[in-house]
Amino acid sequence: MATEVRVAFQGEPGAYSEEAIHQLWGPEAVAVPVRTFEDVMDSAETGRTDYGLLPIESTLIGAIDGAYDLLALHDGVRIAAEAVVPVRLALLGIPGTKIPELRTLSSHPVLLAQCEYFLARWKQIRAEPAWDTAGAARDVAERGDRTRAAAGSRRAAERFGLEVLADRIEDRPDSQLRFLAVARDPSVPSDGTPARTAALCIFPHAAGALLNALRPIAEAGFNISHLASRPTRAPWIYQFFLEFEHRAGDPAADTALSGLRHASSACRILGTYARWHRVPTDEDATGLP
Repeated sequence: MATEVRVAFQGEPGAYSEEAIHQLWGPEAVAVPVRTFEDVMDSAETGRTDYGLLPIESTLIGAIDGAYDLLALHDGVRIAAEAVVPVRLALLGIPGTKIPELRTLSSHPVLLAQCEYFLARWKQIRAEPAWDTAGAARDVAERGDRTRAAAGSRRAAERFGLEVLADRIEDRPDSQLRFLAVARDPSVPSDGTPARTAALCIFPHAAGALLNALRPIAEAGFNISHLASRPTRAPWIYQFFLEFEHRAGDPAADTALSGLRHASSACRILGTYARWHRVPTDEDATGLP
């Protein structure tokens, strides 16, 4: 009998993180809700759960900065996997509510930022940040206030007995969130698997330092798919989070990493993991939401 997989995520059941967990490990995975992203990392690092799941970037608003900082601080875990979840936001309210009655819209700040066009149209509705999407939906249901709504998933509407007052209120229909899973000792993808390797580096404070560090990756013919800078705790010293694409087991990737380390003042490899590949669904063929 297979051992159940336990995965910590920030939020409550019905959040987009739970959807990412189901995409990675299937519906049999046990999604363990915790309050903060720090709790996610602690849970994975201490072994209370097998994995932790963090959102890392949005196609609409870009990087989720706190995730990079936590990857830097928690050196007891490595990146094990990635998943990409389409962001399809529904307007969730008390059954029977009409949109002109609404006065507040709550959700996680990352997702509220994807509802700017909707909020510009309905100017009487004020954005109200919440600690997660499903928690915002639960709060609307518990208060029973027809002036309040949440932006979240249909899964959250079903869970909390809310009505979908409007569908697809996100600014772009192709918005997506990318998540990274972390674990203490993740398995390595089998040779030949399309993969990414992530690293966190500090480069010398000198002209051409960034170029010198990235050159070995470029010379090996690998695409750098993600590059972001974050401050360290030291004044005016920055660390760079980068990911590059390659085939797992390619010795040229090891050579490129060796060059990256040599050109860095400090460099920590965060993990090598399979690139996300979403299987097309009937929805893609029909264009239906």
